[in-house]
Amino acid sequence: MGDDVPGRAVAPAIAAAAEHIGRAATIWLGTHVDPDGDAIGSLLGLGHVLRAAGKTVVCACQDRPPREAAGLPGADAIVHAPPDAVDLAIALDAADTRRLGRLYTPEAWARQPTVVVDHHVSNPGFGDVDVIDPAAASTAELLLDLIDALGAPVSAAAAECLLTGIVTDTLGFRTSSTTPRSLAAAQRLMGAGASLAEVCQRAFFNQPLATLRLTGRVLDTLTVDGPFVVAQIARADLARFGVSAGDTSDITRLLQSAAEPVAVAFVRERADGDVDVSLRSHPGVDVGPAAAALGGGGHPQAAGARISGPLDAAVAAVRDALHAHVRLPDGRGAP
Repeated sequence: MGDDVPGRAVAPAIAAAAEHIGRAATIWLGTHVDPDGDAIGSLLGLGHVLRAAGKTVVCACQDRPPREAAGLPGADAIVHAPPDAVDLAIALDAADTRRLGRLYTPEAWARQPTVVVDHHVSNPGFGDVDVIDPAAASTAELLLDLIDALGAPVSAAAAECLLTGIVTDTLGFRTSSTTPRSLAAAQRLMGAGASLAEVCQRAFFNQPLATLRLTGRVLDTLTVDGPFVVAQIARADLARFGVSAGDTSDITRLLQSAAEPVAVAFVRERADGDVDVSLRSHPGVDVGPAAAALGGGGHPQAAGARISGPLDAAVAAVRDALHAHVRLPDGRGAP
């Protein structure tokens, strides 16, 4: 990938992860709850590469793929079970063990060697080998460095999955985390057979009408709280409009496009009564500390958490976290 290579601190971990993979015959791959395009794209992309190398691979996720990744090759074979009777377990794009949901138990994680591959700055490391590079714009981008260390080719199917990860996590190469390394990775995957046009069409221009109708309901709840905007959706509304929780990422992107607020929060009630919080911000405004205060994590401009309900109490907690932990561009706010 030219001069845009992983940092020296990451390179030894990549080499160690490649050694573990080389020794393993059966490998479990798992990613985080409420997966996004990077989670599923990374999961399936690495799965295709490892199967082509002769490995027996299980791809796992607690929840179903989002709309932009549901049609990727191999998505219909994703299971929902923790690692069992495998030689190696690899967690992808999961910032901590909680993000693996029901896929993680201490007992299951301890049965075999483990590797973590992730790009979230908040990841503390929870594997025997931790490949964590916050400079990577997506986990899919980082995986290309691991694939190179394996000396493995990238098929057209793997390229489509990995490109989906890069495109969705960079919002079509528009985030401040996008680098020449990201663009070089995308060019390479296109050369391997992935269609950028098709990936972008699925990711950004394929919303069901039900989601558009739900968006109107969410916008009705929008409140301005100083420099912040908060919007919410109740589980009853998700059911009424026939939209699954995993198909609301476009609403978060729409809220983020607002010019006036420096940060936005989308608070979504789950079927089990817990509440998912998505935080987004303009460049230069870090919502990571607010997410951490809520028990979550993520990136400076894109973070989140899962907290307890009811919905009204969760919204109040999110407002408090924003005011207490987000520093504004003029220096006001959190210390």
